[in-house]
Amino acid sequence: MDEKTRIALKNYDWMIRNRGPKDVTLDWDSDTLIYGDGGVDVSELLQQGFTPATD
Repeated sequence: MDEKTRIALKNYDWMIRNRGPKDVTLDWDSDTLIYGDGGVDVSELLQQGFTPATD
């Protein structure tokens, strides 16, 4: 597994565990990670530091 994949999975795992599966959704059609009252481009999951899991 490459490093970017590992970072994305750690970030997504953190989001699900800390926000709950009802508050985190991947919208594949728009490439958006939706959470809370907004969302970000799904590519943000690749960013080191996006969640505390990858600080």
